[in-house]
Amino acid sequence: MKGFKNFLLYLGLIFCLFLNLNSCSKQKETYLPYRVGQNINSILILPFEICSKGSESFFYCPARNVISGYIEPYAKETMNKLLKNKLHKYSSYYNFVFLSQNEFENLVSQILEETQNPVKIIKKLSQKTNTQAILYGRIYKFRERKGSSFSVIEPASVAFVLTLYDGKTGKILWMEEFDETQKPLSENVFNIKLYGKLKWLTAEELAERGLLKVLKTFPIK
Repeated sequence: MKGFKNFLLYLGLIFCLFLNLNSCSKQKETYLPYRVGQNINSILILPFEICSKGSESFFYCPARNVISGYIEPYAKETMNKLLKNKLHKYSSYYNFVFLSQNEFENLVSQILEETQNPVKIIKKLSQKTNTQAILYGRIYKFRERKGSSFSVIEPASVAFVLTLYDGKTGKILWMEEFDETQKPLSENVFNIKLYGKLKWLTAEELAERGLLKVLKTFPIK
């Protein structure tokens, strides 16, 4: 009888865990204010920037809980590729205009001859590309795992921020942060929803899951 009660208790705990995980994965859709949303048809996607010591940026990005760390040389290329792929889900709401690194640098150098004001830079970028909003990403950490998918010496660690600016006013419309160093599931079983698999992820796999997580609240019209 005691064994049966323990079994029922075990099933109850598993059921509660499932409900908790399921509820955590559901996030409400975010909508832009009507007056803003109706005017945004195209969004300019800038290549990711690297946040490192001594680096400067013209883009205001008020990240609060992100910790900087080592960034692999291929981080930008990987993040740009992943973001382009994940934004396809929102192509029915917006037309996305992607800039290569060279295009971005040439365009910004032209604008800097006219102004160095961050808000005006955003406005100029929108005007020159005929877009109404700008999506900017900054990488704070992108460290590859050391080891295999089954055993690691050091787990993957990724941190980045995505910010959406209104091209007309330069104001921030939306921002999300991601900062995660993979931990054993024994330390936090709720991370199974983020990790997706019972294995040690590569930095790219962790970044991909991070983008999926933050884009769940990406505003639609």
